[in-house]
Amino acid sequence: MQIDRTLRDRWTSTDDTWRFEMPTGWGQGRSVFGGLTVAVAVALGHRVAGDERALRTVSSQLFRPTLAGAVEGHAKVIREGTNVRFVEVRLTQDGHDVAAVSLVFVAPRAGSTAVRTPPVWDGPDPESLNDLPYLEGIVPEFTQHVAMRWADGSPPFSGSDVASFKGYCRGRVPFGDAEGVVAMLDVWPSPSLALLKGPAPASTVSWTAHVLGVPEDFEGWFAFAYDTVAGLDGFHTSVGQLHDPTGRLIGWTEQLVAVFG
Repeated sequence: MQIDRTLRDRWTSTDDTWRFEMPTGWGQGRSVFGGLTVAVAVALGHRVAGDERALRTVSSQLFRPTLAGAVEGHAKVIREGTNVRFVEVRLTQDGHDVAAVSLVFVAPRAGSTAVRTPPVWDGPDPESLNDLPYLEGIVPEFTQHVAMRWADGSPPFSGSDVASFKGYCRGRVPFGDAEGVVAMLDVWPSPSLALLKGPAPASTVSWTAHVLGVPEDFEGWFAFAYDTVAGLDGFHTSVGQLHDPTGRLIGWTEQLVAVFG
């Protein structure tokens, strides 16, 4: 399955209910990869919002694992202004809510003030690094679809006292469009896992993503920096920045992660 605008065409509708078939082979623990789940919700949001406005922010709550198989979607425009359109998407499986996603679509405002975005961090040439191996049963199943190269920082379960890292990534089948940016923001593990001395699960509770641009080139290496800014009582807040292959900042993410360790 490609993670791009083709996800929009995979939604089918009957009456007021939309349906989507979540694929096998994209597991992340008990659930389908969270980045794919939210990208699927983004795709439905685009079906409802139309293509004349660009996705700018995504706010999602993941209530329970999303499983491979049929998922139902309910989407509606909550409010529409001159430049902003608010869309709400809710995903259900077997009668249970699995995710609620709020989307903001925007149109450019002429003459608005611009702020310079931070440049990509200075790291090694990604071509000098090796792909992280896919180890069946040890790393999440979905990572077989993503090439990932560690650049700096401590890996999960290394007992480090620093919860931050940097790396490069790209889809083995190139991602695309806003759906691809959203999914790319979620491929890396929580940096808090580096603090642990042995394997332990972690689960996203809520996730906010800002889509600052959609690159034309998804075949090159994307640079990602991820830091935990606060962690207490088993709940950690982590923020990350995604730069495209040209070095342009295209995505920002914040997650509340429950760490069971």
